[in-house]
Amino acid sequence: MPAWNRITKVGICQAIQRWQELESLTMPTIGHPPYIMEEIGRSCKNFTELKIMGSFDQQFASAILQFLPNLKVLSLRCSKVAMDALQCLLNSMEYLEVLNISHCLLLVIAANGRKQVVHELDGQILERASRLREFHYCQSRSCIACQRMVVDEGIMRWYRYEDWFWRRDEVRSLDLQDYGKLFDAGCERLTSVE
Repeated sequence: MPAWNRITKVGICQAIQRWQELESLTMPTIGHPPYIMEEIGRSCKNFTELKIMGSFDQQFASAILQFLPNLKVLSLRCSKVAMDALQCLLNSMEYLEVLNISHCLLLVIAANGRKQVVHELDGQILERASRLREFHYCQSRSCIACQRMVVDEGIMRWYRYEDWFWRRDEVRSLDLQDYGKLFDAGCERLTSVE
């Protein structure tokens, strides 16, 4: 799905209404996710997989809980994730089987009201995640994707990196590889500027 800010709310909802057989969606940051999640929940009865690339907060988690309670696969790869939203998901999503929080910037609100980066998951999160069929997590300081998240302050600047980078995912069913790529290698050679 293209950037949400390039399509009107009505346009997005009309498109989703026509995608009745939609099972999976990869989408960038969404400014106001409830109306999109509501439309997917209402129109797409086979929907089970979602990949978000952007910011994931309590509002987003609540929208998924309310409108997509049967979601089985969720990837937040390379997203800015609020820990309370993550805890909410793990506590409440009974059908969730696969969760990817690899290369995320995990944030918690400290007692002084400031956001703090979480570098390691606590035992409570790990225990809840252990019930999932798959749980993907990477917060390595030596990982290039994790380093990019820190440099980009939690909102990945996809345009700065390889054009294939956003297509990748640790969750096999969401790893697009070259799917959706506009040009093959031959075309890229013809159009490249040296």
